[in-house]
Amino acid sequence: MAVMRITLAALGLAASGAVGWWSLAVPGDKDPLGDAARAATQAVGDTLDGWRSGDAADFADAAMNLSGADPARGRDLVRISGCGTCHAIPGLSGARGTVGPPLTGLRDRAYLAGVLPNRPGDLVSWLMNPPRHAPETVMPDLGLTEEEARDMAAWLYTRDGTE
Repeated sequence: MAVMRITLAALGLAASGAVGWWSLAVPGDKDPLGDAARAATQAVGDTLDGWRSGDAADFADAAMNLSGADPARGRDLVRISGCGTCHAIPGLSGARGTVGPPLTGLRDRAYLAGVLPNRPGDLVSWLMNPPRHAPETVMPDLGLTEEEARDMAAWLYTRDGTE
């Protein structure tokens, strides 16, 4: 019987250095992750290791160092994803929503949606699937890829709240 290995990041604890990566053995016929998924998982782990090795987080720098992230593309994705329907986003035409919090000064907040520590990896995970972290949230799962979520997170961390 083959055993598949699923590698899970304990994002909140891994980023703080309290807990690293966990490996869970599950009976199965084949490895569902594949080489690409394992490489992506390793890249996230390497990024988290880099963030937790520093002192206080400087999210303006972290935004530029999100693995391959493009903050300019992130701005466009925030616009075309309709984020301004629910969030006020100074600098984006028509982004005057009042359902969710304004999307400026995000890098200075302690928590994301009141449920996740405000760290780049957690923001990417939140953007990819908010209901997974807070089932009661009204923020929908937009079906973002990890790359899209990284780009959006990178741009959001450049917003300093003075816009």
